[in-house]
Amino acid sequence: MTIRRATAALATFAATTALSFTAAPAATAADATAADASVAEYGCSGSLIDTYPVRTSAGTTYGQIRLYYNSSTRRNCAVTLKNATGGYGTSSYASVTLYRCSTSKPGGQCDWRDETWDDDYGNFLYYAGPVSISAAGKCIRVFGQVSANRPIATGDSGTGGVHCG
Repeated sequence: MTIRRATAALATFAATTALSFTAAPAATAADATAADASVAEYGCSGSLIDTYPVRTSAGTTYGQIRLYYNSSTRRNCAVTLKNATGGYGTSSYASVTLYRCSTSKPGGQCDWRDETWDDDYGNFLYYAGPVSISAAGKCIRVFGQVSANRPIATGDSGTGGVHCG
C-alpha cells in the first residue's frame, strides 16, 4: 500500500468515524451535495459524477471505475474499485488511467497523445488510484482494468470524450 493510498484510507476512515458519532439535524438535499463535495472517497475529493463497469468479454463484472469532479479545484479524479469477483481484498492487478482529450466536443474522438494523463497500476488489495487531472475546457476519458482472475476485465468511458467543459 502506498503512502498516498494509506493516507486516503485513513482520511476516509476518520471522516466516516467522525460523521457516525456526530448528532446532527436532518439534512436537506443541498446539505447532502455539500457534504459529498467535502468528503474524500478513495482519495478523490469532490462529487461522484459517473461510474463505469469493469467487465470481462463474457460480461462478468470485476469492479467499477468511479469518476469524481471537484468544482473548487476544477480537477477530475478516478479509481478502479475491485469487487469480490474481481479479487477485492486480494493482492492482484488493477489499473486506472485518466486522460485529458484534445477535444472539447462531447462524444468527439478523444485524442490524448499531446495531452495530460495520469495512471496507476499494479497489484492492489482494493483499488487502483486515485489519479487526477485538470481538464478545464476539454473532455476526458477514463480506462480501467482488473485481472484477479482470467480473463482480464476492462472498462472505460468510451472512445469519445465525456464530461466536457
